[in-house]
Amino acid sequence: MQTLVLLHGAPGDGTLWRPVAAALTRDARVLCPTLRWFGPDPWHDDGSGFGTAAHTEQLIALLEAEADRPVAVAAWSYSTHVLLSALLRRPDLIRKAFLYEPGLSTYLADADDRAAFHADAHRAFGPIADALRTKGAEHAVEVLFDSSGGDGCFGMLSPDRRARYRASARIMPLLMGGGQPPANITADDLGRIAVPVTVSFGRQTRPLFEIASRAVARSISSAALRIIEDADHMLPEKKPVRFASVLDAWLGERP
Repeated sequence: MQTLVLLHGAPGDGTLWRPVAAALTRDARVLCPTLRWFGPDPWHDDGSGFGTAAHTEQLIALLEAEADRPVAVAAWSYSTHVLLSALLRRPDLIRKAFLYEPGLSTYLADADDRAAFHADAHRAFGPIADALRTKGAEHAVEVLFDSSGGDGCFGMLSPDRRARYRASARIMPLLMGGGQPPANITADDLGRIAVPVTVSFGRQTRPLFEIASRAVARSISSAALRIIEDADHMLPEKKPVRFASVLDAWLGERP
């Protein structure tokens, strides 16, 4: 039996992977950790350490404790950057990696890509910042979902799913600049990764996620790019059974 680690996006926590984990058909032991500062648990500091470095340390510690390492790791959105950081620091711990829709500009070496990315990022994140400033963190969570998953996306979730995401609303100010800046992982850095990597994005996703995903796939010589039809950034939440089938197919690939 292989071990699979699933890393959640922002906002969120490890429990939100349960529908995906339950739908997997591969014989796998699935770990769904909650990254520090996410979820409903009390904080023991002000959260100013929130960011790639702290979450990479947490992931490395988790993987080091696994007796059957190296293991397979899949990440969505925010946590793809954490996984890339871990791949650069401790590739010996990771057998294969799956990244669903990375979304940062540090990977972009092409000026036209950067311009297109930042134009869409302004459209995507401007309303989130406005919501955070004027109506608070919980409303910013709703706007984030609607920005990435289409108008009304958050409202279509079940009440318990909305509650779980709102339980991580405290991270919104940290995500929007109050924490540590994301690690500056460049295209040249990605070129050093030799672990087998699959990068995936939905055909209907926002331009910024497609641009970042394509850039990561181009920069890693070992990477395969998978485009999922009729899907957007919120595929793991909207269609967990379908996302599980994507992971099943990836888990079945060698190595």
